[in-house]
Amino acid sequence: MTVVEICVEDALGARRAHDGGADRIEICRDLSCGGLTPAFDEVAAALEVAPTGGVQVLVRPRPGDFVHTREEVDRIASDIVTLSALGRGAPVRLGFVVGVLTRDGQIDVDAAARLRDEAGGAPLTFHRGFDQVEDQDRGLDVLMELGYDRVLTTGGDPAVARPGALARLVARAGEDIIILVSGGLRAHNVAGVVAASGAREVHMRAPGSDGTDEAEVRRITTALRGTGGTGR
Repeated sequence: MTVVEICVEDALGARRAHDGGADRIEICRDLSCGGLTPAFDEVAAALEVAPTGGVQVLVRPRPGDFVHTREEVDRIASDIVTLSALGRGAPVRLGFVVGVLTRDGQIDVDAAARLRDEAGGAPLTFHRGFDQVEDQDRGLDVLMELGYDRVLTTGGDPAVARPGALARLVARAGEDIIILVSGGLRAHNVAGVVAASGAREVHMRAPGSDGTDEAEVRRITTALRGTGGTGR
């Protein structure tokens, strides 16, 4: 069963992802720069209409690189605390998507550990900053040691899923952490990438002329049902 996570920018996108058969959403704003922390009221609205698998919130304070100052890490931590309060009593589970690197292309262990602590028991994903990590095998080990739940990755490419590298990461991760596969995935190619990589979860957009396209979400989930189904 392949879990489908759709990246959306608003509550309307969350509803369309739900109605198209997605299992979970990630919500952010300004996808033109790779996504930033969304407005909190948009997160609250998305929680009411999201798929049963929940809402993952990207917590990223600015565009650009993922080498964050102490003040920026403080802001990420503060946003997690505020968003956690929104998630209490919500009909679906709230999780977070974060990532902090060092200047030499490694995971910032101290910052990553702090954010794991701030998230408490909520699901926590390390975002596509992972694809800039020099040694992904070691980086994956670090995230497993820190207790992260997922890693969002193409397997190291800036834009396109690399099935061979992803398969290696999936094997290394085992049952300890989930490799959330992304990178140019759409209805026409997602089943092939899943088959080649062994991915249990995939992440992608379903873009239309006015935001998330419910019909494209449905095409994605239909394509994956042919390879064992989605998690719904």
